[in-house]
Amino acid sequence: MINLDQVRTLEWKVKQAVQLIVHLRRENDTLKGRLSDTEVRLQELESLWEAFKADQSEMETGIQNALEELNHLEGASEAPVPDQVESVSYPPGATFAMDDPAGIENETAETEVEAEDFSDELVEEEQAVEEEQAAEEEQAAEEEQEKEPEQPGLGIF
Repeated sequence: MINLDQVRTLEWKVKQAVQLIVHLRRENDTLKGRLSDTEVRLQELESLWEAFKADQSEMETGIQNALEELNHLEGASEAPVPDQVESVSYPPGATFAMDDPAGIENETAETEVEAEDFSDELVEEEQAVEEEQAAEEEQAAEEEQEKEPEQPGLGIF
């Protein structure tokens, strides 16, 4: 016959089983949510990977085309140069340095003036930087002196 202790033991085991089932269902729901989030992230990463592969392929193709062009250019530079050069036509009114020697002298004078102006600006900038550095060093020295605590004297001397 079943006694009262056996019923209480059975009741206690059933409660434990119910608590375990509830706990496992919560854990299952949590894991399903994490799985869903992970699957979404996996899809995002797969699309990024596909885009990366496409970009990588496009870059490789561009590099290969550039190398082929360089090889073609290199091959063309090794080809013999024809003896005659085709005539080149220039627009009317075009002048060249060899046509106007005075123009060369004027351009040289203008370039020298520009170089002097640029040199003066550089000297001024360097002086400003040096002054700023000196001021910073002076300020740092003052701050260092302020940080040093005064040594208490013995008052003997």
